[in-house]
Amino acid sequence: MSVFICGVCGYVEFGSAPEKCPVCFASRDKFKQNDRVFIESEEKAKEGAVKHVPVITINKQCGLIPEQACVDAVIRVGKTLHPAEEAHHISWIDCYVDDLYVARAMLTPGVNPAVIFHLKKTGAKFRAVEFCNLHGHWQAETAM
Repeated sequence: MSVFICGVCGYVEFGSAPEKCPVCFASRDKFKQNDRVFIESEEKAKEGAVKHVPVITINKQCGLIPEQACVDAVIRVGKTLHPAEEAHHISWIDCYVDDLYVARAMLTPGVNPAVIFHLKKTGAKFRAVEFCNLHGHWQAETAM
């Protein structure tokens, strides 16, 4: 699958570059195709997968909004929790349902790299993409 990266905010689009970035609204010409973006991150941090690959848990019952049909997608960055320090941290985590962007959670160095997305949208596949300030883009996916 083709992968396009927004040169302004780092957003990842699967398939083809969008007219506008859904995160920062940059135009299509700001996107560059890089089908190896995740492989390049692994090459930068050969032993880093344990701290970088998102760990995803899908809960079919929403814990926060039980009165609506909702799915909780719980994401923790790394089996061994990724650092949350000024020099080494996760900047953001994006979520996708069936390769369509849903939302971004922004993180700062003082926040543990873990989030919950309460999804109204469901599909066959959930994907999390995160960005480490030192080691780049990482992803994981699971069935919904």
